Amino acid sequence: MVVVINDDRVTDVEAYVPIAKAFAADSVKNDEGCISMEIITDPATPGRVLYLAHWESEEAFKRNSTGATFQKWLPELGKYFISAEDKIFEIR
Repeated sequence: MVVVINDDRVTDVEAYVPIAKAFAADSVKNDEGCISMEIITDPATPGRVLYLAHWESEEAFKRNSTGATFQKWLPELGKYFISAEDKIFEIR
């Protein structure tokens, strides 16, 4: 199992978060290997939104970025997107 922290920078946190939450719920429901996904904001850093996700494997996470759920939500998320960085940690 892996934990993935996706660290996004966005132009409008208030507009982005509801879309991110809908994407996260859709991923947990429909993406094979997605165990959980939470959306976290950082009040100390304007425009920062984190996804904290548990995946069965790194491969399952990587499939998500090219899968149907991500592609479905990309146009809405993309309106506010500036940049992102993924960090993958292994649970032992």
